[in-house]
Amino acid sequence: MACYADDIVFEDPIFGERVEGKPALRKAFNAFIFSGVTKLKYLDWQGGPEGGAAHWEWTANWGPDRLFLGFDASNKSFTVRGVSALGLRGSLIVRQTDFWDARSALQQLNVLSS
Repeated sequence: MACYADDIVFEDPIFGERVEGKPALRKAFNAFIFSGVTKLKYLDWQGGPEGGAAHWEWTANWGPDRLFLGFDASNKSFTVRGVSALGLRGSLIVRQTDFWDARSALQQLNVLSS
């Protein structure tokens, strides 16, 4: 959370989520990033002082009684790649929009055929 400005605007179009401000971002991240069941691995960065894109890999190992995008993800896992489009002000992220491979995640959860 130290990387984010107090007035951060975060969007994840796949989840249909948009939050403003650090407290709202922390709450949104509690379900995934801070849940202990997911891990992000940053692969590279392309950009400059005003912003750019971070390419990453997301691994989720869901426990019992978990839904993901409305589907049963109980005791299942997936690994997908995505990118965060970032706007920077100084050394802080002020805008982030995440795009990731939802189709691959659903295929790995066996709820969508190849």
